[in-house]
Amino acid sequence: MGSLADMSSEGPPRRANPAPAGGSEAAKPRALGGGHRIAVIGGGWAGCAAAVELARNDYRVELHESAPDLGGRARGVVRDGLPLDNGEHLLLGAYTETLALAARLRQRDDGEPWIKTPLAIAPFAAHQANAISLRTRNLPAPLGLLLGVIGARGLAWSDRVATLRWFARVQREEFRCPDGATVAQWMAALPPRVRDDLWGPLCLAALNTPTQRASAQVFANVLRETFGGGAHATDVVTPQAGLAAAIPDRAGRWLLSRGHAVHTSSRVRIVRADGTVRVSNAGGAFDVDAAIVAVGPHQLAAAFDPSLAANDARIAAALRDVREFAWEPITTVYLGYGAPVALPSGLVRLDDAPGQWVFDRADILARTVPAAGTPDLRALLSVVISAHGPHDALDHPALIAAIDSQLRRLRAGMPAPHWSQVIEEKRATYACLPALQRPACGHLAGRVYLAGDYTYGAFPATLEAAVRSGSQAAQVLMRDLPR
Repeated sequence: MGSLADMSSEGPPRRANPAPAGGSEAAKPRALGGGHRIAVIGGGWAGCAAAVELARNDYRVELHESAPDLGGRARGVVRDGLPLDNGEHLLLGAYTETLALAARLRQRDDGEPWIKTPLAIAPFAAHQANAISLRTRNLPAPLGLLLGVIGARGLAWSDRVATLRWFARVQREEFRCPDGATVAQWMAALPPRVRDDLWGPLCLAALNTPTQRASAQVFANVLRETFGGGAHATDVVTPQAGLAAAIPDRAGRWLLSRGHAVHTSSRVRIVRADGTVRVSNAGGAFDVDAAIVAVGPHQLAAAFDPSLAANDARIAAALRDVREFAWEPITTVYLGYGAPVALPSGLVRLDDAPGQWVFDRADILARTVPAAGTPDLRALLSVVISAHGPHDALDHPALIAAIDSQLRRLRAGMPAPHWSQVIEEKRATYACLPALQRPACGHLAGRVYLAGDYTYGAFPATLEAAVRSGSQAAQVLMRDLPR
């Protein structure tokens, strides 16, 4: 799970804690001594992972990010002085590569970047029609899920037995699904209560695609990693100081401290892919030994000169694949209150009218530095809506009003919000459809390599997919171009 992610469509966001990335450099990047010179284009989580992996192995890295800050679609933004995340990203203990990358970047004086708690799901209000409470245990698979389902509230015993039998069958089949099956088809034998109020919402959160259209195989892969893994695979992992501080800021500082180049506000494109790779920006062209392109799928065409994209069949095929993507939005509504608001522990479900999940963001208030114009808040909630739905027709004021009305309807005595902010991305992720044709991470053409969450075929668009793709692309490059 983990596609609860988005970024603002209200203009260029500012970062809460900008990494010392050196600012915009339009001229030729500075040369470093020793090792192959590699350009990494895209400073999101995939690009950061690729750059760190190369730098650890003594390649000279030049990281280019077109935005003012690193982080891509999982970064920090500032709104009225509040250091918000640009949407909710759900990380789990199964995110092994993400946690390993954070550990590599940790310095002696850094604090622990994560808070880890067992996976728990609870309703915002006990009287919700979809109210189910479940808490897993930190035990080897499948005992953690088994005990969680047995102890769940809101499920009949027949529902619990059917769920465990279904999961046992999925395990016996080694999490393999029929070709082309949707999640709805795969779960058709489950009781409606389990299908619609437990697994369905988790699928939507993980794949950002409704079950009627979502890939059963990709969701099965998520379940395998989460509920079929180690004792702590189901842990919910929360960044202590926001998404930016967890990986991108630390990656920027780590690279700079070792003499590598980090360029923000740097728009570059590849002009030549074979032999020495030629890259151009506003200051002219320069040559590197190889390049990893780690931009979002909607930005892929801009990473290549049009003549190169037209004349190289391999690059043209990748661009055709991403042009065929359908897009799903994610919307996050932040609501600030002048009085405390208590939420149940764990992932808190709403009744989907229109909000789907609500999160307590007291951590944002804890790291807010009061200044002129900063609202005086005692509680901050974020409400997330994944994928398309009736809310698409609402403008921001109407959506805020609808969310406020939903919370008040579900819980009597809910205070009125003093502050609000909508952060949305209409192309937050690609729709994770069955048999979706995606470019593969790794070698693309000549000495150009590809990374990004959309290139890691086993997973949906998650931070773990981004990190794994970046590491894998770097490893393939190092195999092809040894030191």
